[in-house]
Amino acid sequence: MVDPWGHDAAWRDTRFAALESHYQGQYGRLEESGQGCYRLTPLGAWAASIPGHVYRFFRELHLEQQRLFIDLGSGDGLVACIAGLFTRAVGIEIDRQLCCRASRAIRELDLQARVAVICGDYRSHQVRRADCLYLYPDKPVADLEALLAGWQGTLLVAGPHFPLQCFAPVKRLTIGRDQLVAYRAVKSEQ
Repeated sequence: MVDPWGHDAAWRDTRFAALESHYQGQYGRLEESGQGCYRLTPLGAWAASIPGHVYRFFRELHLEQQRLFIDLGSGDGLVACIAGLFTRAVGIEIDRQLCCRASRAIRELDLQARVAVICGDYRSHQVRRADCLYLYPDKPVADLEALLAGWQGTLLVAGPHFPLQCFAPVKRLTIGRDQLVAYRAVKSEQ
């Protein structure tokens, strides 16, 4: 399938190889410096994801069918950049240092036409405009569920997490220890 710009899977595979190399180099430098690929942010924690797993999840979900993807708490921009190989993607991150890393990656990978990063709290942005939201939570997400009341998009939740109350799982994907669950809003009985 082609993306909104007319690119196919072969184009994505080639661009992903460059993206994966970029982030593996970045993570190697972080490990060598002693910083590691984990940090606390003002609203939670960031940890690096495995690029190949995220890419395979998005291929399996046919992310190119989505109009706008927003990564809530996007860290260093890895997930938003991978999503940008499929559709228009925005990352929202509150930690300034991580926002700078994401912006640098977007420039170095020449993804400015497809990916943007916003430095701020996603709760103060119009995330409901997206038809696909992504989150790797480090705590229960009841506040997000309340924010999304009535929203009809797809919510992708990565990693182990507490069950959601207002969304029902429609697809579960697992690679090794990584998990991604696609949720849709539960239809209310009226």
